[in-house]
Amino acid sequence: MKEKRLAVVGNPILHSKSPLMFNAVFQLQSMNKYYSYTRLAASSAEEAIFLFNELKLTGMNVTAPFKKDIIDHLDTVEIPAVRIGGVNTVVREGRGLKGCNTDYIGVMESLKQHNVRIKDKRCIVLGAGGAGGAAIYGLTQEKAEVIILDQDFRRSRDAARNFGGRAEKVESLESLLSSSDILISAIPADADIIPEAWLRKDLVVFDANYKKSFLSEKAIKRGCKVIKGEEWLLNQAVPAYRHFLGATPDQTAIGAMRTALLSALASKPQNIAMVGFMGCGKTAIGKLLAKKMGLVFKDTDDLIEAREGRSIPEIFKTDGEAYFRKVEKAILKQELENHSGVVYGCGGGVVLDDKNKEILKTNALVVWLYSTIETTLKRIPPGTRPLLDCPNPEEKARDLLDRRLIHYSRAADLIVGSEHSAEKTGEKIHEEINKTFGD
Repeated sequence: MKEKRLAVVGNPILHSKSPLMFNAVFQLQSMNKYYSYTRLAASSAEEAIFLFNELKLTGMNVTAPFKKDIIDHLDTVEIPAVRIGGVNTVVREGRGLKGCNTDYIGVMESLKQHNVRIKDKRCIVLGAGGAGGAAIYGLTQEKAEVIILDQDFRRSRDAARNFGGRAEKVESLESLLSSSDILISAIPADADIIPEAWLRKDLVVFDANYKKSFLSEKAIKRGCKVIKGEEWLLNQAVPAYRHFLGATPDQTAIGAMRTALLSALASKPQNIAMVGFMGCGKTAIGKLLAKKMGLVFKDTDDLIEAREGRSIPEIFKTDGEAYFRKVEKAILKQELENHSGVVYGCGGGVVLDDKNKEILKTNALVVWLYSTIETTLKRIPPGTRPLLDCPNPEEKARDLLDRRLIHYSRAADLIVGSEHSAEKTGEKIHEEINKTFGD
């Protein structure tokens, strides 16, 4: 079976539930040894595409804030994505990259599944950014009467010119709600601009957020029909699945996606495990991250050397790689299952064993650090890595990394590029953890 490595990219991204949905299907259909879906942290659309190509990903979902900027880095873009001005799905097409938008499909399908008629209905879209734009596009395609409101009236006006519908100022929201059928909110979950009294019982309220929001809580109290952001996320993921895999998930698969989506994200991890190819910076970045978070740092290679009383090159030379992997596995199990508050720098090949992957994912947040082979070889002192002790270390390194990509991807909760300084990379990981789990 041909490998397919997928990811979702954004800033921040560790909170994303997309990997839960896709990996649930891969597990259900016994494709999880060859297919994987993880999170990709990037600081720009340019970095996102760089890592997409370096990691040889098959496809990628795109979320805030890159949906618009990513367009400049693609070879072709489907017409709906051009009209919306944002891409949420990137796939390889021949030698190029194609951008698509499935967000608008997610809106329409969610309404239809709740038996909400759209044609000729008066619909308010609150927020004219990326998600709002997708909703406006979908509604106008279905011949709804669309009213657009945004805190920035110029953005409302621009959206109306682009998609159709009419722009109104936020100050008119109360009166507009009194005569509207559907409210689609694409504003942040913590934005509290609609008093409970403005919500009529017969109003359909569609909240783009899948975090707890003021609007959803009030709408439920008022007896409105409430459609939550999880529905949107699921119904945009189904057509994205078709783009990635060339097939439509059946109802059993969609059920698995739904169940995974509605499950809670894991609580703050008890440990952090840094994985990745040799020379990617696991030790330097791990030490900085541990210090920043008030945790302990441990290097699994150091633990192996302490236990064996000899260096890694000596172990390889005397007893071979198989013996080394056996010791590595025993130490990993002992450490992660019995300790907490530790940042572990793991050996480059630790992910090759499925049991090791299970131990890592059960007991730690797994961060895959990625750097190019050129950067990697500059960082490695000659004679320190037995697997590269050969006439052509660059060719050997590329071959090893290519064979390990699926293993890193399957193990990782988060991918972070480590081409930059250890300080910058460590700060990026720290920000992701804080924004998802808090201090």
